[in-house]
Amino acid sequence: MRTFIYIITLLLPATVFAQQQQFITQGRIEYERKTNQHAFMEEGSVWDEAAKKTMPKFVTYYYDLTFKGDRTLFKTGRDPEVKQMKFWGLFESDNTIATLLDSNSSVTQRTIFSDMYLVSDSLRQVNWKITTEIRKIAGFDCRKAVGRVMDSVVVIAFYTDEITTSGGPESFNGLPGMILGLAIPRLHTTWYATKLQMIEVADKDLLAPKKGKKMTGESYRSEIKKVLKQWGEEGARRLFQFLL
Repeated sequence: MRTFIYIITLLLPATVFAQQQQFITQGRIEYERKTNQHAFMEEGSVWDEAAKKTMPKFVTYYYDLTFKGDRTLFKTGRDPEVKQMKFWGLFESDNTIATLLDSNSSVTQRTIFSDMYLVSDSLRQVNWKITTEIRKIAGFDCRKAVGRVMDSVVVIAFYTDEITTSGGPESFNGLPGMILGLAIPRLHTTWYATKLQMIEVADKDLLAPKKGKKMTGESYRSEIKKVLKQWGEEGARRLFQFLL
């Protein structure tokens, strides 16, 4: 009898821990995107140095990621409380992205210079290297991972396995949980979750966009590269912005 009680005593903490640990399968995450726009200005330029004095260093935007199981929808969220002055040519990203993680596919609606594209593609593949570093984001313990895309663009992510959907902001995914923090040094930009809404998500909340010139991912990338080639060095510098 004493042996039985001893075994129950040993198992009880593990049982309580298992009951306390909850895994989230649906909801809506708000991300705050901050871009250091001064970093895009040319040092030594009289015009750009003058612009730095009148424009804030950081520009902030908000985005929402609705998710359920293996489906996500990323789109523009609420407006910033204060209208911000934005440097010409600053990194743009008003994409609406629907992903089907289980079928490795996505539909992205992109607006570039008043032209709207509807791009059907496979999911972005990132070679992630998971580290031991932990950071608290929006109340979750998130583990750091470092990846590389387009051969040379470094991406830093922080994900939580408490949210089982392996998605994230923009078109980033592929980690063992939800990406709540993302940084792309080349774009001087970060995305960090500010809050999670525990809501019931219906199919209509995850519908893919339908408007725009329909293209495959391959044809879209080919067209964008062709257009930006005409811009010379400026086009080469901004290429990744249009392929994000």
